This record gives sequence, C-alpha cells and structure tokens, in this order.
Amino acid sequence: MRLAIGMICVLAMSAGQVASADDHAVMAAENQLKKAMADETSAHRLMAAAARENAKAHKDGAAATVAIQKAYAQRAKAKKDSAQAAADEASAKALDDQARADAKRASADDSYASSEAAAADQDKAFAAADAAARTAAHAAKSHADAKATADLEAAVRDQSAAEDASAKAQGELDATATAKQAASDALAKAENLLGTSPGDAASLAQVDKAEGDLAKAHHDEQVALAARAKSRADYAASSQKVAQAYAAAAAAEKDSKAAAADKRAAEAAASAAKADEARATAAAATAAAAEEQATHYEQVAAAAKASAHASADAASRHTNAASADLARAYTLRAKANTAMAKANHDMVKAQQALAAARQAHARAIHDIAAA
Repeated sequence: MRLAIGMICVLAMSAGQVASADDHAVMAAENQLKKAMADETSAHRLMAAAARENAKAHKDGAAATVAIQKAYAQRAKAKKDSAQAAADEASAKALDDQARADAKRASADDSYASSEAAAADQDKAFAAADAAARTAAHAAKSHADAKATADLEAAVRDQSAAEDASAKAQGELDATATAKQAASDALAKAENLLGTSPGDAASLAQVDKAEGDLAKAHHDEQVALAARAKSRADYAASSQKVAQAYAAAAAAEKDSKAAAADKRAAEAAASAAKADEARATAAAATAAAAEEQATHYEQVAAAAKASAHASADAASRHTNAASADLARAYTLRAKANTAMAKANHDMVKAQQALAAARQAHARAIHDIAAA
C-alpha cells in the first residue's frame, strides 16, 4: 500500500512538473508576443513620423517645381534670344504639367502619411486586445480551437511576409531617393555655375547627366512604389484573415471570459484590417501619382537640357537675370530632395524594425499553439 501511495505521489509530482513546464512555456511565449506587438507599435509610430516628413518634403519639392517653371517662363518672356526663348517656353510648358503632377504626388503622400498614422493607432489598440485575449486564455487554462489557431498563425505569417516585401520595396525607394538627391545636387550646382559662367562646357555636360539621372530615378521610384502598393494590399488581405481567425476562436472558446476577450480581439483586428486596407489604397494612389510624375519628367529633362544649351549659346551675346532665379529654384528643389532622402532613410529603419517584430510575432503565435 505504501508503495502504491508512493507511486501515486511520484506520478502526481511528475504531472505537476509537466504542467508547470507547460505553464512556463506559455508564459514565455505570451511575453514574447507582448514584446513583439509593443515593438510593432513603436515601429509603426516611427514609420508614420517618417511618412509625414516625406509628405512635407514632397510639398516643398512641388513648390520648387513651380519656382523653376516661373523662372523659365520669366526668362522666355525676356526674349533676348529667339532660340533660348523658344527652348525656355517649352521647358516652362513641360514644367507646368510637372508641377500639377508634383502637387498630386504631394497630396497622395500626405494621404499615405495619414493612413500610416491611422494604421499605427489601430495596431496599438489591437496589440492591447490581443495581449488581453492571451492572458484570459491562459488564466482559463483553455485551449483555442485548433483550426482557428492554425489559421491565425498562418495569417500572421502572411503579414510577416508582406511586411518583409514592403521593407524590400522601401529599401529600393531609399536607393531612388538617394539617387534623386545626388542628381538634384549636381543639377543645382551646374545651373548655379551656368548663371555665373555662362556656356561652361563641363556644367552643360553635368546638366545633361543630372537630368538623365533624375528621369531614371523617377522611373525607378515608381517601380518601387508599385511594389510597396502590392505588399500593402497583401498585408491588408492578411489582416482580414487575422480578424476572421479571432472571430472563429471566440465562437469555439468554451470559457466565457476567454471567449469575450477573443471577441474583443476580433473586433480590434477587424478595425486594424480596415486601416490596413485604407493604407493599401493610399499606397496605390501614391504609386499612380509617381507614374504620372515619371512620365512628365522625361519631357522636363529633355526640355531642360535643350534650354541649358540654348542659354549657353545665347550667353556669348548677353546675360539674363532670370538665370539667377532659375539657379535658386533648382537649389530649393535640391534641398527638398535631400529632405526626401532623409525621410526615406528613416522609413527604411522603421520598416526593418517592423519586419523583425512581425517575424517575432509569428514565432510567438506558433510557440503559444505548440505549448
């Protein structure tokens, strides 16, 4: 009898140790999930701030385009040289179209920045509801529906993959922003030199190269923005699946408190999914605006190069005060492109942090289900 009692005690102790180990594993996974979601919220905030800075820089860039257009129009009106006046009129016309495209892009960037901020707010609310749901499930010692848990894990994995794709696209945007900054700086220097040393051959060559580099950067930027728009659409679709999985878990949960927590998490996930869908729509609008910009800038680049050469030829006979205004306007655009480059650098860092947090989130969901 004593042996039997002893065996029962040993088995009970072993069962308690296993239960304790399971509890510790669940708690560790839940803590990992809380940290991952806190990191996601922080990264979202940084991304929203960088998006706002980028939107402001694009507004400044649009204003600089208007200033450049006005300077070309002013120099054309002077009509000190017929060839130069014709070339400047063509540049002014092309830049007029570009200014409208730039304004549309600035507006699209502003909308995207707002959508990033809204997504950050909804993500923070979902993080709190998700953490509460995990805590309630642990307190109830309940196990979520296996299919709902598997669906949730798969949806979060899809989110992570979409965030990785968005981070890759943002890295490509960062490269194009750096290229635009370098080309704008070179163009501003060349235009300034042409204003003080008209006809300088090296400056003309620099204008030709810089305008070509800017046109290419505009094209590459549009490609990267299209990739970002696709990744944001994929992310939004995954967010819908997260909400659906939580709703299924709530319906299957036997414990009333855990079920109520799952339902709140499902509602928060649905709100986050709507914000993600709005962000995807804004990202698509930005990509479309960038495509229009790129198309117009090809015409601007060709016209600006023709104006530079016509101006250099005319400079042997006279000077034009509007050339100084043109140089100053190009400098303003260079400053705006520098601000865009900085905002994109910041965006890349935030997006990389978010991608890492998403990966940790997916691992935590898996570990909770496996514990």
